[in-house]
Amino acid sequence: MLRPEVEQLIVKFLLNTATAAELDELSDWILLEGNQEVFDAYVQSHLEIITALNRPNIGSIKKKLAHKIKRDKKKRFFKSITQYAAIALLLLSLGYLIQLKFFAKPDANNLQNKQNQITITLSNGAVETLTALEENTVMEVDGSIIGALENSKLVYTGTANTEDLVYNTLQIPYGKQFQLVLSDGTQVFLNSGTSLKYPVAFVKGKERTVYLTGEAYFDVMEDKEHPFVVHANEMEIEVLGTEFNVSHYPENDHIQTVLIEGAVALQINGDATSEIATTRLEPGTKGEWYKKESEISVEKVDTRIYTAWKHGRLVFRNTAFSKIRQALERHYNVAITNNNQELDEQVFDATFDIETIDQVLESFSKSYTIDYSIENNEVRIQ
Repeated sequence: MLRPEVEQLIVKFLLNTATAAELDELSDWILLEGNQEVFDAYVQSHLEIITALNRPNIGSIKKKLAHKIKRDKKKRFFKSITQYAAIALLLLSLGYLIQLKFFAKPDANNLQNKQNQITITLSNGAVETLTALEENTVMEVDGSIIGALENSKLVYTGTANTEDLVYNTLQIPYGKQFQLVLSDGTQVFLNSGTSLKYPVAFVKGKERTVYLTGEAYFDVMEDKEHPFVVHANEMEIEVLGTEFNVSHYPENDHIQTVLIEGAVALQINGDATSEIATTRLEPGTKGEWYKKESEISVEKVDTRIYTAWKHGRLVFRNTAFSKIRQALERHYNVAITNNNQELDEQVFDATFDIETIDQVLESFSKSYTIDYSIENNEVRIQ
């Protein structure tokens, strides 16, 4: 049952009377596990009643808000632009959620490239798509079965007939996500545009080491005798048993680790003798290393923002559009060319869930007045 204060926030959102702070509070509440379903059910039941009496004109509400933003933008310039754009983006995003769930028809113009498949590189160098795996099993060169595909999850059995480390590599294309269970029971959730190299079976007496490019959420099986190590370019993350998120995309100038449970130690490769070589994180903190600097910065964060992608959501807080469009490219499998340098430098708060890329860009267009075009998988912003 909804708490009265939460119900009041939802009602204010539906009536278009919520403040920026209240919209942020509602968005953060929706991110909590299970609350998305509660929100959907509440909105659906109330909109069915409202629609029967007087269907809400959501388009009119959006048009008025966009007009207000344009008017105030002329008066207050950049500071107010960012403030109102943030408010509008969140409102429009949730508005689209309501429309899509309860009023809209399926969008036939989905821009995701369905030809892109998740691939696995086997120890002999052979590259296969997961859909091509014989009887949904992963086999070694000698024919032994070392893993099985279960729906959208690849599970390794840990029965490799070797004492040497033998590696497989999973490659997740833009627009897709995937789950992997390693031979020790460690669960790994892989985000779009991610590559993970890992042993088909861990060997007794050796560290459990994997190599990451992209973004992944790790739920590591505890084993005090065999530390778990994630190599992300020049950074190493060492753990015994914990849950954490690592983001390391080549196009980003930083590597980011967010700790949810347990403890991890971050180290910059080749700097083991330095006083700052090892940085320990506590739950609820983010460790971030900018590749051109020598220090790892640590700060308290809301971890839900950094793990929302696991649930199919994109959450941005105080984020420059240049960073947002990189995330959109990966999530929707599109190429975005932005010719509006001023837009790239603007900072937004935004939450997206089930919207298509066209609807996301329309939200930006109505809140910041941008022109864009979409052709095939290419987006151009003027």
